Amino acid sequence: MDIHARTTKWSKGISEMDVLSFAEKEIVCNKVAKQLFAICVTMATLILIAIIAGMFEYPWLLDHMTNTANTVSTAHSQAGRSGGTMTSLAYMISVLAVMLIPTMGMFYIIKKPLLTIETRKLVEKKLAAAPSTDDVLTSVYWAFSDQEYLDDDAFNKDIIDYIPDNKDNWNPNGIAINNRKVCIVYEAFITGSEQLRSNEHIVDVTDLDEENRIDGVFQTDIKVELSAENRRYFTNVELLRKIHNQIANKIEEGQDCFEGLEYVETVEKMPVYRVMIGD
Repeated sequence: MDIHARTTKWSKGISEMDVLSFAEKEIVCNKVAKQLFAICVTMATLILIAIIAGMFEYPWLLDHMTNTANTVSTAHSQAGRSGGTMTSLAYMISVLAVMLIPTMGMFYIIKKPLLTIETRKLVEKKLAAAPSTDDVLTSVYWAFSDQEYLDDDAFNKDIIDYIPDNKDNWNPNGIAINNRKVCIVYEAFITGSEQLRSNEHIVDVTDLDEENRIDGVFQTDIKVELSAENRRYFTNVELLRKIHNQIANKIEEGQDCFEGLEYVETVEKMPVYRVMIGD
């Protein structure tokens, strides 16, 4: 099994690995593979040592091992190499079972916990190193619409289908913002405060003064506070979906192309980002 196939197989069913890119998954799987090899070799060695020690403690075990060795030697000398191997296998199977069954059992029991542990270590390392002042979601192509999305899966599918480049650039479960809350600011053209959602506020309420109405709408900045569902950080798909839903009822023709989030400042430990929208 090559590295790619092993990574694909081992990462299935481990939700913690969803936030990693495929390259990062390979790093975790390679590290765990080395750990498993060392653990299995150590365990097999300890079992062999235990067998050897038992031979001195229990005469019947010494007799069994001696008879097995003699039988294998005789089978090889009488039947030739290939035939001797098949004949002696039945006599060796008990010894092999004692060594292999616990070793393989240990392999399958600890593989998933080790993958989970190493994944968490890598995620924590990424979170600790992630700068909080970087622009985010700048490599994904998307256009806002009036459609709202109730779950990440449907939204993720539409992002991938939106443009071929998203298949390579888009990692839905990657970490977008390492904070449990974020303040998003975006520009909108609204007919009045009735278009605001319950969690939205006008940055400057004077923007809604009647003299600022142009062609029946007001141009204003709206801010909204979002909370991560895992209470730790925002994934790319969760953050962009929530932003999309906030803007869905305020789409202005020609102002619907998402161009990323620009970092503005951090207020009381909560980062503030502006939605960059182009035509």
